[in-house]
Amino acid sequence: MTNIGRLMLAQVRSIGSRNACLAAADVPGGPWVARGGRTYRTGASGSTSEAITRARAIRSVTSVRGYQEVGRADLFIQVIPFASPEDARTALTELRSLPRTMPKSKGLSDVGEMRTVAPPAVTGTSHVEAAEQPFVLDGEHARTLTVWCVAGHTVVVTALGGRAEAVRWPQLAEIVEAQVAALA
Repeated sequence: MTNIGRLMLAQVRSIGSRNACLAAADVPGGPWVARGGRTYRTGASGSTSEAITRARAIRSVTSVRGYQEVGRADLFIQVIPFASPEDARTALTELRSLPRTMPKSKGLSDVGEMRTVAPPAVTGTSHVEAAEQPFVLDGEHARTLTVWCVAGHTVVVTALGGRAEAVRWPQLAEIVEAQVAALA
């Protein structure tokens, strides 16, 4: 079965599952508008790692939601439950190793390399990693800030992108803390 086929089947199997990502009104800052979201059974990509296999066994459902702060920034949140905190930590390393691509956008150019940076402090997490990727959007310097963290048995991935002066690490840390608190 193709990856697309696996994803479609995983989405059908997750029907009735609640999206664990924050509602737009609950995202700090803003105002944010939700720009799509979905749930699907964890492991739809076909990974055979032990952590993913155990997540499938407990019928874990991954949640994804995109948001937009009109004219300022875009936000992406992904919430992935695992069978244990150890599995979540192992899976975070696997997630970090996956190739990342920038969505095609008119006016996007000079996309730089994603580089690891010192992570912000995020209350409620046991492990945090962070990266930053510069790019040019409509002739202005911009960047995407990404945080991967473990909260209990869950991995939360959050990316905030926009003009360099509009997206800040403290803002992203506050958003991640709100997401982690909502999972408790």
